[in-house]
Amino acid sequence: MDLHSIANIVGGRVVGDSDREINGVAQVDAVRSDEVTFITEEKYLRLLADKDPAAVLVKSEFAELTAPQIVVGDPYLAALQLAQAFFPEPHYEPGVDPAASVAADATVDPTATVMAHAVVGPGATVGARTVLMPQTYVGAQARVGKNCLLHPGAKVGARCTLGDRVILHHNVSIGADGYGYERMGDTQVKIPQRGIVVIEDDVEIGACSCVDRATFGRTVIGAGTKIDNQVQVAHNCLIGKRCLLVSQTGLAGSVVVGDDCILAARAGAVPHVRIGAGAILAAGAAVMRDVEPGQVIAGIPGKDHMDWKRELVAIRNLPQALKDLQRLGKRVDALETK
Repeated sequence: MDLHSIANIVGGRVVGDSDREINGVAQVDAVRSDEVTFITEEKYLRLLADKDPAAVLVKSEFAELTAPQIVVGDPYLAALQLAQAFFPEPHYEPGVDPAASVAADATVDPTATVMAHAVVGPGATVGARTVLMPQTYVGAQARVGKNCLLHPGAKVGARCTLGDRVILHHNVSIGADGYGYERMGDTQVKIPQRGIVVIEDDVEIGACSCVDRATFGRTVIGAGTKIDNQVQVAHNCLIGKRCLLVSQTGLAGSVVVGDDCILAARAGAVPHVRIGAGAILAAGAAVMRDVEPGQVIAGIPGKDHMDWKRELVAIRNLPQALKDLQRLGKRVDALETK
């Protein structure tokens, strides 16, 4: 594209000119000479010191910029629009590849796409316009809804269900056995895992994350929830709607998470705790007991974030407090020897 074509896409005003061919959009610290970048605040101008972008999306004109500028209301949003324009979603031809394996009694909508080496098990259902990429697996009697996208290696276990517009990234596991054992003498005996997983509409799950099937009943991921890479959701967990689970979060069995919660990176919870709606677990927080709705939890063990902050301040002051205590001890010793 040229500069003015890009300005038309984002509804911006061009300042300066250039005849460069523009081939993409990039962040300010990695932009090349054939790419557009964006600046949301003046402090980021310094990152362009050794760069030569084809154009810069800005909210207001910067006199010190030598590159052409496109003035828009929201530079970041405009950059996202351009990313969509340069790299649109791919189109998938409907149909079942001859190299796919589809059970005779499975139901695959004629508008769905089943690519080579995908497997659809007996009695399974694949909805309209859903795409199963290579090496995906839909188990016996599982159901995948409409407009879903399963990336390579994603697995949906037997009898588990996905709603509409669900995205599973590479190597996601839905419906593996929950981690359940009972000690008998000197042996760990496996507890049969006979429940299912229900993924509701508009859920997206990042690469290498696992949602385990229930021992009995259902493990549920609520509508609109977004799960990052390498997240573990154990058997019988109930995750509410519109939650955000960030990478390496781990939930033990039967944890209940209310709607609109945020679980930051490496947060965790022990079995059977309840996390109220709108609660936030800070990065690395370890929840050992129930969390009230809207509460912010931090630390190990998890506690109200204000208490956690006060503890951090106290710990920071410990070296000086120890010195003061030692000095006072010497004075007491000196007084006692008189």
